[in-house]
Amino acid sequence: MPGYGAGTGFFYRNLDGLSRAFKVYAVDWLGTGLSGRPAFTAVDRATTEDFFLESLNAWRAKQGLGKFILVGHSLGGYLAATYALRHPEQVEHLVLVGPAGIPAKPEGWESRFLGDTWSLRTQLYKLATQAWMSGITPGSVIRALGPWGPGLVEKYVTGRFSMQGQPLDAVERNVFKDYFYHIAAARGSGEYALRHILAPGAWAHAPLEDRLSELKVPVTFIYGEHDWMNPAAGVAAANKLDQLRPRKVSSDHVVEVVPDSGHFVFLEQPQRFNAALFRTTEFYLQHGLATKLIQQEEQDRLRKLQMLREEAQQEADKTTQQQKQAARQQ
Repeated sequence: MPGYGAGTGFFYRNLDGLSRAFKVYAVDWLGTGLSGRPAFTAVDRATTEDFFLESLNAWRAKQGLGKFILVGHSLGGYLAATYALRHPEQVEHLVLVGPAGIPAKPEGWESRFLGDTWSLRTQLYKLATQAWMSGITPGSVIRALGPWGPGLVEKYVTGRFSMQGQPLDAVERNVFKDYFYHIAAARGSGEYALRHILAPGAWAHAPLEDRLSELKVPVTFIYGEHDWMNPAAGVAAANKLDQLRPRKVSSDHVVEVVPDSGHFVFLEQPQRFNAALFRTTEFYLQHGLATKLIQQEEQDRLRKLQMLREEAQQEADKTTQQQKQAARQQ
C-alpha cells in the first residue's frame, strides 16, 4: 500500500521479484493513485481513518481474500497499522516500510522555528503551517500550476530519485514522471486526509507508538538507511513490543535497515528490499524458498550494478571522445 501522494506504480521494480513467492495485490488507497476519487468529506482523524480502512476492507471482501500479509509505506504504513489494529483477523503479518506517524511530537518542537523576534525562518514556518492546516496539498499546487505542473514534477523526479541506490535511467524517468504527474494532478480526494492524520512536521495526532501495544499480529519494520522517517522510531517501537509480548514469529518486532537507500527504499534498492521482505515472510513460505529467492535477488542486484558501471564507463568514454574531437578542431 503506497504512501502519501504516491501510487502502486512506485513499486514497479519490485513486483516481478515478489511474484516469485506471492500472489501480489498492488492496491491504491481510495482517493489516491489510480483508485476512484470520491469527494473527501472526512472532518477529523476518526472519519479519515474510516474513509481509507473501510474501503480497503470492502475491497478485500469483494476479492474474497482471507488472511494476507499487509505491506504499507510511509503514510500508507500508518494506515496499514491502523487497519491491522481494527481488523487483526484479516492480517497475517504487518510490514511497515518507513512508516509515518510512529513517534510522538517532542515537547517544544516548534521552538526551533519560533522566536521572540521577527525572522524569515519564523514567517516561513507560520506560512507553511497555515497552508498545511488549511488543506493546501502538493497536488493542489501542481493542479494550480496548469501547464507548468509537469515541469515541476520532472525536476522533482530527476533530483529525488538519483540520490541513493539505483537511480532511474532515462527511459524510467520519462515514464515515471508522466505517471507521477497524472496521479498528482488528478481530482483531489484522499490527499486532503493529511492534516487530519498528521500535524505540521509530519507528527501524528495519534502516534502509533501509543497504539501498537494493542497490535495482535506480527509486525516488522523496514527502513532505508537515510530514511527521513527515522529508523530509531521503529527500533523504539519494536523494543517496546518486546517488553509487552513474546514474538509470534522470528521476524516479529524486527527492524531491517537497507543500506544506501532513503525513504523510497523499494525503488532505490529494489533487490535488497525484496530480500528483506523474503526474510520477513520466511515463516509463511515453503522451506528453503526464502533463501533461494534472497540469493536470486542478490544476483539480480549485482548484475544491475555491473550494467550501471558499464553504462557509466560508456558515457565517460563518449565524453572523452567528444572532448578530444573538440580539441582537434581548435
